[in-house]
Amino acid sequence: MKHGFCFSIVFLLVASSVFAQKDTFSSTGKASFYHDKFQGRETSNGEEYNQNDFTAAHKTLPFNTIVHVTNKQNNKSVVVRINDRGPFKKSRIIDLTRSAAKKLDMIPFGVVPVKIQPLTFLDRSNLNDAMIKENEVWDCFSHRIELKDSTIYLWQTESIKHAFYMASDVLLSYHLSNVFVKAINSGESRKYMVLLPLATSDDETKSLVKTLRKDGYLKAKIIR
Repeated sequence: MKHGFCFSIVFLLVASSVFAQKDTFSSTGKASFYHDKFQGRETSNGEEYNQNDFTAAHKTLPFNTIVHVTNKQNNKSVVVRINDRGPFKKSRIIDLTRSAAKKLDMIPFGVVPVKIQPLTFLDRSNLNDAMIKENEVWDCFSHRIELKDSTIYLWQTESIKHAFYMASDVLLSYHLSNVFVKAINSGESRKYMVLLPLATSDDETKSLVKTLRKDGYLKAKIIR
């Protein structure tokens, strides 16, 4: 794996120049989130809708596009994967899962103004499932590491690109020193766990886990 790719993601997410890439576009409009009644229903690409995951519906973006969404009212952001079509109201440009909406702090409002940016940097890299072996751990700055301490489990996904984009966004959002991605299983069962380092004290770690759960990462927990 080419060193520096995740550092570049961090840079791209924070640098305004990312939004001017010729082969991508950014758009602004209103975001809404799915009603709870859709839990378990089939999405347009055949997946089962999971309100606790970080996916979204868009009218035209290809399925599996990774999108950076920013709430223009508070500048909070989240990285989601497109797996459904919608929303079907003209004024809205994206429908988010409940967890993604919680990350943007939009639950009390229902609909908020957002800016969305498809992320394409990793589409031009050689990052793929074959690059990381089962049980390998990579940090957010493209170093393969051995985890010796306990960590905070955040979330997992089948998409390696979603995992690394999410890791970078979480690093920036929570001002962390690093974030890790661990590959588990192989073949069609391959998944990627996003893990966070512990805080400097037990109380701070517990407080961080509480905040993460409040922000939509409902399965956040300390793992030994």
